[in-house]
Amino acid sequence: MTTSTMTTWQRFQRLVKPVFLSEKRWKFTLLLVVIVAFALASRGMDFAISYINRDFFNALALREQAEFFHQLYYYVAALAVLTVINVFYRFTEERFALFWRGWLSRKYIDDYLHRQAYYKILAYHEVDNPDQRIQEDVRNFTTTTLSIFMILLNSTFTFLSFIYILYSISGRLVVAAVIYAIAGSVAAYLLGKPLIALNFSQLRKEADFRYKLINVRDNAEAIALIRGESKEAVRVRQRLRDCVQNLVSIIGWTRNLNFFTFAYNFLIPIIPTVIAAPLYLSGKIEFGVVIQAAAAFSSVLTALSVVVSNFNAFSSLAAVTTRLGSFSEALEESTAPDLPGEKITAVEEPQLKFSGVTVRTPGEQNKVLIDNLSFELKQQSLLICGPSGSGKSSVLRVIAGLWRHGSGTLIRPPLHEAAFLPQRPYMALGSLRSQLLYSLHHKRIPADAHLHAVLVQVGLEKMLERVGGLEAELDWGSFLSNGERQLLAFARVLLCKPEYVFLDEATSALDAESEEMIYLRVKSFARIFASVGNRRSIGKFHNTVLELAGDGSWRTEEC
Repeated sequence: MTTSTMTTWQRFQRLVKPVFLSEKRWKFTLLLVVIVAFALASRGMDFAISYINRDFFNALALREQAEFFHQLYYYVAALAVLTVINVFYRFTEERFALFWRGWLSRKYIDDYLHRQAYYKILAYHEVDNPDQRIQEDVRNFTTTTLSIFMILLNSTFTFLSFIYILYSISGRLVVAAVIYAIAGSVAAYLLGKPLIALNFSQLRKEADFRYKLINVRDNAEAIALIRGESKEAVRVRQRLRDCVQNLVSIIGWTRNLNFFTFAYNFLIPIIPTVIAAPLYLSGKIEFGVVIQAAAAFSSVLTALSVVVSNFNAFSSLAAVTTRLGSFSEALEESTAPDLPGEKITAVEEPQLKFSGVTVRTPGEQNKVLIDNLSFELKQQSLLICGPSGSGKSSVLRVIAGLWRHGSGTLIRPPLHEAAFLPQRPYMALGSLRSQLLYSLHHKRIPADAHLHAVLVQVGLEKMLERVGGLEAELDWGSFLSNGERQLLAFARVLLCKPEYVFLDEATSALDAESEEMIYLRVKSFARIFASVGNRRSIGKFHNTVLELAGDGSWRTEEC
């Protein structure tokens, strides 16, 4: 069965099952047992209180003062015990939900960052807003699932407890409760069914709205420079309008459902009274039994009417299960050793060679970018050039293992000995020191004096003075200029000095002097380096040129 054909229930099972197979399964199971025990104790006290309540009202109706106060003491004591049980019951339930959310969130974070799944999901899967699914959907799934589980559990205990009381009073009460609950559940489902799709859509629209606001924040300077505020306002308002319009539909259907549920709940205390009243008027039962029958009928009906009273919760759970389930399935496919379909075969050796490599775009377009690329780099350096959209950066993506969609064989250097410099370097959250050390995987951390020396070598000594030292923590992506970010990225390379360096227009924001400094230093320690860029500006630093035409064809030239 493919993931796309899974039902909501099958997805739900796949989401819940892992925690019972994890290393935390015993703690998870113990907390669950404690919650069930508290739920059972709480329903048991409700059952006992129903009899105390019956005798209490009988004593009041018969004007038996001593018995009245005797039952009152029992009543107060039972309520005190029930209060303690319910407080600890609620506390354990909240801790359980928090524990489950923490475990599931960590699992998804690990899977999301494993085997570059975060990148492959964007390239190969139509999964919107993975950040929201990890943060908000996991929270909603765990809390709503636990809430519904406890509702079903309490309903079962309540039904088993109070159905006995109803049957002991009159079999008609049992029949009336069952028929009324079934009719109400069917009606609630028919009235509330559209809410399932609407709730799913609302989660996506809210995430899209938030993402657009984040997009404005991340591109604030670029938007300000081109005076794009009005256009961005239109786009943000459109996302907000989509959220509000969908929410209006949810409110409308909820209103229709509430018309029914309010009327349904209004009749609950009346039906048992009407049925039990003739027995009381004929002297077959006492007044306290009528009160007990009304309470028991209400409890049984509540237990049987889970769908009616909690339809919004069920529809929300179905929506979040679909979103989280599809995300989980995309993660499984992205972290698998091989994605389905024809792939480029990569072999790691200390050289760079393409043998009949055809590069295709990932996803549904499946467009050929480069056709049957075959060449071997015989000297130190390679320049990849060509018009925009010809697939220059895609060659580096193939070398890095990010793109495997296509065919042929690639012999490439070991990736753990290589460094890739993008045009827009990533600036991590944290101090300036953490920026420099970001690429030092499993290597000895250099002294601060060496870090200072590297910053001076790349021409960032003034930036170091401006920020106040290595401990400075800023929003580096916004604070540094494009050129400073590229120099800082190269400083990372100088700290680890890999044997293989790949630059994707990594000097596009630098002046000629800084660009020459970078290439001369790379040539001094790299066994192989390859660049994507303009041949006129950096061609002199390379021995071999790979020129892409943009129609899939290519040619090579030795300099």
